[in-house]
Amino acid sequence: MKEIKNTLDLENYIVNDLKSDEDIKLYLNTSLKDYLQDNDYNSFYRSLEIAVKAKDTVSGFAKKTGIARTHLYSLFKNEKEPKFSTIIKIFKELGFILEVA
Repeated sequence: MKEIKNTLDLENYIVNDLKSDEDIKLYLNTSLKDYLQDNDYNSFYRSLEIAVKAKDTVSGFAKKTGIARTHLYSLFKNEKEPKFSTIIKIFKELGFILEVA
């Protein structure tokens, strides 16, 4: 296994490991479940960023969703709390839906 030296290496490792939509879905489901248990917004928003980067660049994703790139980065860094409609838009562009199970 590759040695991971810092947080950015870990993020890149995860991004590269999420090869399919199914991988991304499982990753986001786990992150969402963790968030519901520990209320760690920062961790959940970082997982959204990783999922976005696994599918596209943040700039490309921003163009597709109509959400400003700077706004996405401020969400991913937990500088702003997104509206629920923004989270839905992100999930929709990733190809997923949220549902109550």
